[in-house]
Amino acid sequence: MNKNQDSIKTDDSEIHSKIELLTQLQAHRLELEKQNSKLKDVQQQLKETHDRYAALYDNVPVGYLILDKAGNILAINLTGSTLLGKEHEFILNKSFLSYIVQDDNDRFLNYLQQTFNSSTNTVTELRIKGSLNKAIHIRLESLVIKDADICHTVMTNINLIKETTDRNQELLHGNRRLMQNLFKIQEEERRLLAHELHDELGQWLTAIHAETETIAYFSEKDSAIHISAQAIKECIKKMHDAMRDMLCQLRPVLLDTLGLEDALLELKKQWTTHNPHITLELEFEGKFDNLSELINITTFRIVQEALNNVRNHAQANSVLIHLHRKTGAIPADDVLSLSVEDNGKGYDVNQVPHGLGLLGMRERAIAAGGKFFVRSIPSHGTQIHAKFPLDSSNRRRKTDAL
Repeated sequence: MNKNQDSIKTDDSEIHSKIELLTQLQAHRLELEKQNSKLKDVQQQLKETHDRYAALYDNVPVGYLILDKAGNILAINLTGSTLLGKEHEFILNKSFLSYIVQDDNDRFLNYLQQTFNSSTNTVTELRIKGSLNKAIHIRLESLVIKDADICHTVMTNINLIKETTDRNQELLHGNRRLMQNLFKIQEEERRLLAHELHDELGQWLTAIHAETETIAYFSEKDSAIHISAQAIKECIKKMHDAMRDMLCQLRPVLLDTLGLEDALLELKKQWTTHNPHITLELEFEGKFDNLSELINITTFRIVQEALNNVRNHAQANSVLIHLHRKTGAIPADDVLSLSVEDNGKGYDVNQVPHGLGLLGMRERAIAAGGKFFVRSIPSHGTQIHAKFPLDSSNRRRKTDAL
């Protein structure tokens, strides 16, 4: 009887253990199913992320390449292969040099060497062969991966930028030519007007002066006629002075006869007469003969306008004009430099000037093939600088004369 009871107890214990084991296995199975479900979700997310990054990598608006030291393409995205005009599998392990316009081969090889010798980004612009043998302008920016002997390169199509820049340059050059012709016509009109004033009005003033001298000679000194004649003579003298100033403003005679240096000395003499409270110094360095008429009149007009600005706006008591002609071993080194400096109130160069004086000087300088700079600080005066290459301007002296 006892043996049967012990056997029953053993069977119950085994059944209970199996039930517990089965329960644990079911719990583990449920846990594994949950983990498996989460793993599938993570795998799906990873796949979606991979697809997004792959699409981003392939479809970004720039080409992305990996190059070795020899310039072979180890990897490239879809945009890059599209730019090169080949399928992806026909590009890998091929030399990038084979896609470059021949004239730019040396530039690329030098750039590649520079890239692998640098620890920072390197940039260059060159041309690759496009469809129908039409060159495409591209920009390369590369960075070397250390200890890997490869560089990551971004390739950007800048064809549109280049075309826009070229069109803007054409428009700019056209505008400069237009300004040069405008100044040429303006100077010719001033020349004609100056001649008309000198020949016509000058003759009439001389005739009136002669008649007045005759009247004064034959009239009694204290008579009303004599006094009026003397008054007319004084008015004629003032008219002569005013006309001489006008002629100098319109067309300096000495500029046509004796050259730039004497014309500026005469300008200084007249300007200091009208502005005795301002000290004007004029310095010359070099020889100024055989300059083209374009350079002569441009330089004179810039000095003239700069002195007008000093008188009207600068509130200065001192002005220094320095004209320097630098010659070198080759004609390209022949340069004329002009500077006008005052000790006036100055101004903020970041603010747009109200008048047209500076703009006119700048346009004149650029139209003559030169460069124009202005430096100024409030309460510390203003410096105007202009530089003109004389080689090209002197070769065009006869054809481009104003």
